[in-house]
Formats: sequence, C-alpha cells, structure tokens
Amino acid sequence: MVVLVATLDYENVDQLIDEMNLSTVDSIVIHQTRAERKETVLEQREKAKIVYSQGLGLSVSRNEALSYAENDAICQVADDDLVFVDNYQEIVSRAYKEFPDADIIVFYVDFENHAISRPRLSKGRLSYLDAMRVSSVQISFKKSSFTKVGLSFDERFGIGAQYGSGEETILLFDALGKGLKLYSYPEKIASLRDRESHWDRSNTPENCRKRGAIYKRMTRRWYWLLILQFAIRKRKMMLPEISMFKNIYYMLQGARNFSR
Repeated sequence: MVVLVATLDYENVDQLIDEMNLSTVDSIVIHQTRAERKETVLEQREKAKIVYSQGLGLSVSRNEALSYAENDAICQVADDDLVFVDNYQEIVSRAYKEFPDADIIVFYVDFENHAISRPRLSKGRLSYLDAMRVSSVQISFKKSSFTKVGLSFDERFGIGAQYGSGEETILLFDALGKGLKLYSYPEKIASLRDRESHWDRSNTPENCRKRGAIYKRMTRRWYWLLILQFAIRKRKMMLPEISMFKNIYYMLQGARNFSR
C-alpha cells in the first residue's frame, strides 16, 4: 500500500509528509518545480521515496509516481493539500478484502474547503455516470491491474497540461472501457486543507473548448450528449459571460478540434 503524492514548488517535503499524516505510511512524493531542473533526483526516507522531478504537469506526476510503485501495490492518488485519517491503511485494507475483485476503489474525501464538493457515493460497483462524480484524490487502485491493461493518466489533461483538467474522469472511463471493476467504499480517508486552487474555472471560450475536448476524449460516441447536459445543467453558472448556446458552440468546436 502506497500513497502517490503530487506537489509543486513545496519548500519542505519532509514537513509536507508530516502535515499530510503520512509519516507512518509508505509514500512516493513527486516534487515538481517551475524552475529548470537538470536531472531527476531520488531521495529515500524511512517510509517515503521523494523524487525531485524534471517533469511538469499533474498527470505527468501521477504517472511518474506510478512507475516507482511495486507491481503488487495498492496505490492511492493524493495531492499535497490532503490530511489522511489515522486509520487510513486499515480502511483501505478492509475495503479490498470486502471487494477482492476490485481493480479500483473510490473512497470518501471531505471537500468542505473546496470550491466544488463531491458527494458520498453509495457502496458498490460504479458506472460511467458515477465516474463523473469522482475526484482524483478519492481514487485507489491495484497497480497490477493498470499494468495488465496498459492504463495510465493521459498527460494531455490535468493541471499544467494542454487541457487543464478532466484527467481523473478520463482515467475511470478508460478503466471501465478496458473491463476493470470499479467500486465505491464511502468511508472517509482524508480531508482537504484550505488553500489556493491551481484550477482555472473561469468562463471563457477557450475553457469551453477545452471542456469539449475532455468530453470527446472520454467518449467518442456520446460526447455530444455530455456537452448538452453540461450546458443545460450549468447554464446559470456560465451567465453572464457566456450564454448556453454559445457554451454548446464552443464545446462542440473544442471536440471537433480534438478529433483532428
């Protein structure tokens, strides 16, 4: 069992591990920086592997952390603004014993201090619609399952990448498409600390186009339906910057451009 932590420009990584309550838990911390780094540096602690990486981008960080995990490990996705509960390992172990056929298990994270909350999903199998309600930091998985089907994060998506977000939903859609079994285990494993978000949620034509590309990457057959549901469901959120019809137009434009 290992926690895969992504962090950017964090001054004291050892302090970060303590703040996240991971000092007694195996972890792999990928430390990226906006400053140029000539080579990747690996440092080993008692329970943590710290990688000072040359890469940049959230999905790049996730994949790099995954590459350092043992193939039989259960991996937990994490950002540097989480605080894990004391009995985290016990909860995860219990969940995988209860669902031994699970390839991926989604847990509950307290998003009280986050701009967008996530619901507590019912215990059991997850569908494509359920996957759209999951944040990346809720996701745990068997690395062996990812290796078996060649699954990883699409590095074109996520903070610091071309499309800025959507990486977790794309990952879960890919997993379901490859036949992996996804479950929800709605027990709290962590809370989110209050901090400034790196996610650009502004209502601009370019962000609408990016959202359209995300939906096209999720499903080439039903992307137009996802675009319509978003435009209708979030129409009040977009106003007055962008009308519902302009939102649909820009998202379809982004989907078409992504196809090329």
